[in-house]
Amino acid sequence: MFYRLLSYVIQRRAIVARATLVFFLAALAYVLLSGHTYRTQALLLPPVEEGGEGVLAAWMTRLNLPSAVAPGTAGATSAAILADILGSRRLGERIINNLSLKEHYKTKSLDDAIRELRGRTVTAVTETGLIRLGVSDKDPEYAVKIAEAYIAGLDSLNRFLQCSRAQQTREFVATQLERYRSELQEVRHEIAVFQGRHNIVDFEEQVRGAIDVAADLKVRAVLAGIERDLVKEFSLGSSMELKRKNAEYDNLMLQLNKMMNGDSLGSVFIPLKQMPVLVQRYAELKRDLEVGERVYAYLLERYEEAGIEKARTTPVVQVVDAPILPEEPSGAPKWLIVAVVTVVGFLWAAAVIAWWGWVQSREKSGDEMRALADLESAVRRDVGWLRKRLRL
Repeated sequence: MFYRLLSYVIQRRAIVARATLVFFLAALAYVLLSGHTYRTQALLLPPVEEGGEGVLAAWMTRLNLPSAVAPGTAGATSAAILADILGSRRLGERIINNLSLKEHYKTKSLDDAIRELRGRTVTAVTETGLIRLGVSDKDPEYAVKIAEAYIAGLDSLNRFLQCSRAQQTREFVATQLERYRSELQEVRHEIAVFQGRHNIVDFEEQVRGAIDVAADLKVRAVLAGIERDLVKEFSLGSSMELKRKNAEYDNLMLQLNKMMNGDSLGSVFIPLKQMPVLVQRYAELKRDLEVGERVYAYLLERYEEAGIEKARTTPVVQVVDAPILPEEPSGAPKWLIVAVVTVVGFLWAAAVIAWWGWVQSREKSGDEMRALADLESAVRRDVGWLRKRLRL
């Protein structure tokens, strides 16, 4: 069967040759009309946010508090987020307008220009967190200009978003500062009145230790609550980060409640609820004072930090490898494209001819079977007639 089909294809080799020539000419025309495409690449290092977990961890270290109970924040800006910003419509429109890409791409609408720009742009995030940006264009100088516009636009847009977030953080912290400032004044006044009324100066060392532990727990709980409120400002109510903050805050409050009412810590410190009424009241006042002073210091630092972040004008996106003018066209060589299309055309034409020969052979085989069946039927009729005549 194989040799029969091969012979059928060879007999019609002229048809195969003409079909292959059509594919060859089509590929050659495409190569000549499409021209060369040049590609430039850049490697970017995402910005690492100053503040957040780094500043908070350093502040907690100065207080000699365990880092395991320090509330955390979102940390550095994700490279994946910045890669998505590179493909955003807002950044695309800015690049198209600045470089007049509608005229360069010869498109009628802005949407067509954006689709053309996205089709010529490739972004990827490496395993180490770097962003790889690739831009292709028929003009190598335009490819470099577009890549540089992407980098400048990403830096500008990211700085704008950070400035907006810093402004919101500054406003939020300012309200918290005012609140804790008034609370500090009230607590200091209550302590002065309490000491004057009861002639209280100091307590035993064990009582002091209990106050310190309770104050530290309260500080952690308040800081966790502040961080939770900050996360609420920038995330949805169902986000995992907000759930983690809520769980962290609830856990710290549970530890504080155990310290107040007594648990395994009672073997070392006297639970606050078991102290005499005056001692307990004084411990609560001193605890609130320490909490207020520490939280106020933390809020003041965050307030100044947000102001610095808002006023910062230095680039936030660092360029590891800058885009350079490509010297050689990108993609497969033109001769390889023509060769591959020609081979594919030859194989396709040969396969079609072989398939047609197989269909024809099946049809002929079917005609022969039908003729044989008709012959058998006629022979049976004649034999039957002959038996009747001879009465066999």
